[in-house]
Order: sequence, then structure tokens, then C-alpha cells
Amino acid sequence: MEVWEFHRVNLQTSERPNLRTYMNVAEKLESIELKMRQLALKQERLQRENAALQTENQQLKAGLDKQEATVIALKDKLETVQRSFEDKAVEEDEQSQQLKQLIDQYIIEIDKCMEWLHHN
Repeated sequence: MEVWEFHRVNLQTSERPNLRTYMNVAEKLESIELKMRQLALKQERLQRENAALQTENQQLKAGLDKQEATVIALKDKLETVQRSFEDKAVEEDEQSQQLKQLIDQYIIEIDKCMEWLHHN
């Protein structure tokens, strides 16, 4: 039976509550007060933890943003270097072809000179 109902019943039956009833009610009120204080302390602790976690979360997000920016910058540099190497390879290939053609021309001229020397 709830405390409030007990008083209602007693008042309706015109019985006066005894000392034991008042002690029981006082104990229940003290228990409720204790639980409320404990809940208030727990709420404060949870609010502090929440604030700390939110701060940590913001710091981690900022760090992640910084790392993502670094990754993007490094990818851009890598692409630039790769393009440079590709361009250089194409350029070297063209130079190589030109040198091969030049050497082939020299060989032809040398062959002609040797032929001329052989006949004269």
C-alpha cells in the first residue's frame, strides 16, 4: 500500500496514524531524498562525461579533417610527379628515337665511306 493511500485510508476510517507509521513515512522520504541526491550526482557526472566526450569528438574530427587535407595534398603532389615522369618518359622516348635515327644515318654514311675507300 502506498504511503499516500495509507493516510487516505486512515483518514477515512478516522484512525489516527501512530508513531510507527510516521517513522515508516520518514524512512521512505529519506530513502527518496537519498535516491534523488544520487540521481543528481549521477546526472552531473554524466553531463561532465558528455562534455568531455563532445570535446574529444570535436578534437578528433578536427584531426581527421587535417589528415584528410594532408592526404588530398599528397595525392595532388603524387599525380603531379607521375605526370612529370610520364612526360619525361615520352620526351626521352622521342629523344631516343631521334638519336637512333641519327646513328642509323651515321652508319649509312660510314658504310658509304667504307665502300668508297674500298673501291678507290
